[in-house]
Amino acid sequence: MDKESKKIRSMFNNISHRYDFLNHFFSANVDRIWRKKTVQSLEGERVERILDVACGTLDLAVDFAKKFPDADIIGVDFAEKMLERGLKKIKGKKIYPFHADGSKLPFKDNTFDVVSIAFGIRNFEDMEKGLQEFRRVLKPGGVLLVLEFTPNKNPFFNFYTGYLMPFLAKIFMSDGNSYKYLHKSVKEFPNGEEFKKIIEKQGFRDVKFFRLPFGISLLHKGYKK
Repeated sequence: MDKESKKIRSMFNNISHRYDFLNHFFSANVDRIWRKKTVQSLEGERVERILDVACGTLDLAVDFAKKFPDADIIGVDFAEKMLERGLKKIKGKKIYPFHADGSKLPFKDNTFDVVSIAFGIRNFEDMEKGLQEFRRVLKPGGVLLVLEFTPNKNPFFNFYTGYLMPFLAKIFMSDGNSYKYLHKSVKEFPNGEEFKKIIEKQGFRDVKFFRLPFGISLLHKGYKK
């Protein structure tokens, strides 16, 4: 793991104790709707094994389990304290957390029907390498789901993420730097069409993207060739 990745892992470990609260607070609970839309996008697909990369505190994995209770769901994250915070949510569910790096997945080729990642792909040092790894562990025809913030020119959004969120985060947990990083990483992320092309170049077909409520996040969906 390179220096920048270690820095990001440390950041997420440090904010893990307030991560869920701040996510719901800053998004006015719209993040719950975004995850629900992600799960709903699998209607009609074969869903027996799901891999959720950068699963954090396992919120998306839990939503998958509610919709697909018979599916085996693996959650992977490189920030161990994030996983620890999510353990209490998964009792009685077929969710299995792994502490691992999403760019070096400890799974065999052609293992999963679905690979998902929510608000995590922009944290990869090498995004293309990460997508190649997701493709490797997907079965032929398997589904890739990428939920991510999208660059936004709205002045209020930029003020909110660039100034207000770091200010409030500093009040709540004496750490505004993590949310300054959020603003920077979103600003530098490709737009919807650009990211669609990146996914296609890594061996995925029929890639589409959908703008979700409030217009600040996109869901990309594609299939392994």
